[in-house]
Order: sequence, then C-alpha cells, then structure tokens
Amino acid sequence: MNGQKQASSYRAPAADILRVASVFMIAWYHIWQQSWLNPNFTLFGLEINMYPVVSRGYMFVYLMLLISGFVLTLGMYSGRYPTAKAFYLGRARRILPSYLLCLIVFFFFDAVPNESYYSNKHMLTDVFAHLTFTQNLFYESYSVTRLNGALWTLAVEVQFYLLFPLLFRLFRKKPLVTFSGILGVCLLCKLYVQHFQPDTTLFVNRLPVMLDVYACGMLAAWGYVRLKKAGRLKWLHLILALAACAGMYMLLRRLSYVSGYEEQRRAQMWAALPFSLLGGVFLMCGSLTWRAVLMAFSNPAVAFLSGISYNFYIWHQAIAVRLKQGRIPAYTGDAPNMDGQTVWQHRYTLLCFAAAFLIAVALTYLVERPCAAQWREKKATDDKAT
Repeated sequence: MNGQKQASSYRAPAADILRVASVFMIAWYHIWQQSWLNPNFTLFGLEINMYPVVSRGYMFVYLMLLISGFVLTLGMYSGRYPTAKAFYLGRARRILPSYLLCLIVFFFFDAVPNESYYSNKHMLTDVFAHLTFTQNLFYESYSVTRLNGALWTLAVEVQFYLLFPLLFRLFRKKPLVTFSGILGVCLLCKLYVQHFQPDTTLFVNRLPVMLDVYACGMLAAWGYVRLKKAGRLKWLHLILALAACAGMYMLLRRLSYVSGYEEQRRAQMWAALPFSLLGGVFLMCGSLTWRAVLMAFSNPAVAFLSGISYNFYIWHQAIAVRLKQGRIPAYTGDAPNMDGQTVWQHRYTLLCFAAAFLIAVALTYLVERPCAAQWREKKATDDKAT
C-alpha cells in the first residue's frame, strides 16, 4: 500500500498532456506530408501560424522519448520496478502485443500479397530487424521498410530499455555526474556524425545521438521529485512551464527556416538537446503548479487520449499513406495535394485522424489491455505457485 501511495505521489500530470500533444503533432506532420493542407488558419479574427510547428513535427518524437525517460525514472523512484527483471517484463507487457500485431498485419496482409520486397535479403533483413528491435540500424529495415516506417522509434526505446536499469543505478547515486556522463557520450557521437558522415540518414535516429533526450527526461524526473517535496512557488512553476512552451515554439520557428535534406537533419540533431531541456522544464514545472492547471493537464479526457496514444502513433502514418494510395477519399489526377483540391485535402486530413483514432481505440481495448491483464494474471498465478 505504501508503495502504491508513493507511486501515486510521483505521478506527473504534465506528462499526460505533453504526450497527447506530441503524438497529435507528429500525426499532423505525417498527414500534412501527404495532403499539404495549409496549417495556417484564422481563429476569432486572429491569424494562427502553425507552419513552423507542423512542418517540424518530427521534433515531437524527441518529446515522446523525453517523456519515456521521465516516467521510467519516476517509476524507479516509486519502487514500481524492484528488479531489472520486473522492469523488462513490464516494458514487454506494455509494447509487445500491439507491436507484434502491427508487424503481422503489414507483413502478411500488405507486404507479401503486394510483393513489395525487391529481394529475399530485403525481406529477411526487414523482418529480422523488426523482431529484434534493430530496424533503425539497417537500410533495408529503416529507409525502405515494407512494414511500418513509424516503428523505428520502438527500436530506440527498446535499446534504451536495455541500458536503463544500469543507468538508473548510477543516476540514483550521482544524478548530475551521470547526466553529465550521458550527455558527454551523446555529444561525442553527434560530433562524429557531424564531421565523418556525409549522409546522416542512418545515424540521426539512432540511440547514441538520442541519449541526451533520455538524460533530460531523467534529470527532469529528479528535479520534480526534489521540488515536489517543497511544494512551493506554484506561480513560478506555471510561468516557467509557459516559458518552456514559448521557447519550444521559437526553436521550431528557427528550424523552419533551415532548408535542404542534410541541413535539416543536422539541425534537428543539434536542436534535440535544447528542445528536450525545454520539454523537461515543462514536465517538471507544469506538474508542480496550481491544482486547476493540473486538472487541465490531466483529466479523464486527456487520460483517455494518452492511453490510446501508443496505438494511435504506430498506426497513423501507415493509415495516411494507404488511404492516399487507395484514393480514399476519391480525387482526380495523380497529385491532389499539388492541384489545389482543397475539399479533398480537408476530407482526407479528417479521415486520417478519424481512422487512426478508431483503430487506436479498438486495439487498445481489444488487444493491448486484455493482453496486459492476462499477463498480469498469469504472473500473479506463477507468484502464488512459487
């Protein structure tokens, strides 16, 4: 019971709203890539310029990884994972059911029937890499995968999971020293990519150059635990949380002026650290402000959206691509996104979001949660037997 109370006390409401916002912006970015629907609009007579945010929506992947490092660290502090084995089993229960189902669907009902693979090597590498969570390491399973391009983030996550129990043991003893060490290793890897890799395609989205994002999440969790005990300066925490949001927007706006494939990826790589630091400030300070704000950040509606966000994320891009390929909704010509077919652009965008939402709800409640419950029940039965 004490462990449950402690785990509850370490719950950070800002994580829910940031997770929902991040997944939504990533989805908007991927759908926008297919529709090119102008993301600027007028609201109550005010011109809202969303282009810098939507056109750099890939940056929100860093916030998803940041949240992972943040929440996992809070889980360790609360005693949710008493052993490394418990941690690994908990992570497997969380991600495997939906992940494996996604692979099965796209391999047996899309890639194979459509003869998408250009060689046996391509097929074997693609399947093997996805089953071992190494798809971000190979050209065949990353750049030209025939399964689901969004799943590379799961490879980064699982690779970090393998390191996390050890990293947390070090972090708990020497948080600032461990943070500095992780940051140093990450920066050295980025310098290597910057100066010795003319093509960064296979390097920017690998774990070594993304370790700083996780480190920021761990540091934010440490700061949150320390500041929560004080329980003061709620007004200052709100100001800092809002300032962090403004800082993230300004950074995205600056990135939106960068052009060229390599230039954008290199700018993205170096912007990950300041973007994650700002996200960490929001997670930490946004969870320590007034109760009314916390209720806006984490309420039943936000909790529901956060709960389905995993399945929404892993399915939204593939759905968007295949709806367009299938001419759903119908369009004329070959490039409705280039021909100014604004009616199609709006219908397509709404359909992509709606379809991803419905599939996410169905898979969360019909696959993910029943599998997790069955896994927990089996574990409880095994524990009693021993």
